[in-house]
Amino acid sequence: MDGTEMIEILGGDDLKEIMRLTGQADDSPKERVGLPRLGINYDQESDDGEPLTRGNWKMMVDGRNVYAKEVTIQPLMRRFEYSVWDSEMNDGRGGFAAKSVQTDSLRASFPDSSGGNKCGRLPRDEEESLDEGDPRVLLSRSVVCNQVIYGKISGDFEDSAGNPVKLDKLPFVAYFKKSGFKPIADFIGSLSNQSKLMCQCRVLLRTHKNKRGSVIYWTPVPTLVDTVSLDSDDKDLMIKFEETISGHNQMILKEHGEASKKQLADEDYDLAADFKDANAA
Repeated sequence: MDGTEMIEILGGDDLKEIMRLTGQADDSPKERVGLPRLGINYDQESDDGEPLTRGNWKMMVDGRNVYAKEVTIQPLMRRFEYSVWDSEMNDGRGGFAAKSVQTDSLRASFPDSSGGNKCGRLPRDEEESLDEGDPRVLLSRSVVCNQVIYGKISGDFEDSAGNPVKLDKLPFVAYFKKSGFKPIADFIGSLSNQSKLMCQCRVLLRTHKNKRGSVIYWTPVPTLVDTVSLDSDDKDLMIKFEETISGHNQMILKEHGEASKKQLADEDYDLAADFKDANAA
């Protein structure tokens, strides 16, 4: 930028451009604030040392965790997503090594952020044809399939100190995977068999305690409460959920493309090295 252009900017009334020019603009990535996420609590105590009940439902609302023994949800949309969690990322705090796009069918293709499909999850017959110690098998078994539910949640919650927190039709998202996947899938399948629309159902969610050896875990227990008609707010919320899903998928597809280009570049480099070695021989 030359002096004339700088003087023109400083003499104008474009505050954002002047801030950029003088270094006042903040271009750092902004933390994304997503939907409150419903999950099952496995913590025995809060960060403040307050005792917690394992197996209760847990959500972060207004910057604090709240808990409830049972909740009522209206599941407006369902999507599927593959992911791989790496507990070593972010200085031991953990993070997703790869995530796929979200689709409405398990039969769909799932491009992922690592440049592959389904984050490396292999079909069962292909996995069984490989040796147990094959890295592809180890990766495949670390991949989980998530059943992602978007909807509205209501219930009588408490924060970690026992203060009541009432939620009424709050938009939320929940990821049901592993032992939590089948109970939700079977329940939604039962609604279909009854010709009931999932998005018109109010569902009571409790949890069930399970024990396998020394491992204790909880699974969701959904029960149909009643059915309701979709109102204009529901339809507007469904549009917003679809926009959220679309934004997620666009981000994943961008990362997929960048990772694919890097893989091709690495393959070209390896091929060039092979030719170099062959010529040297």
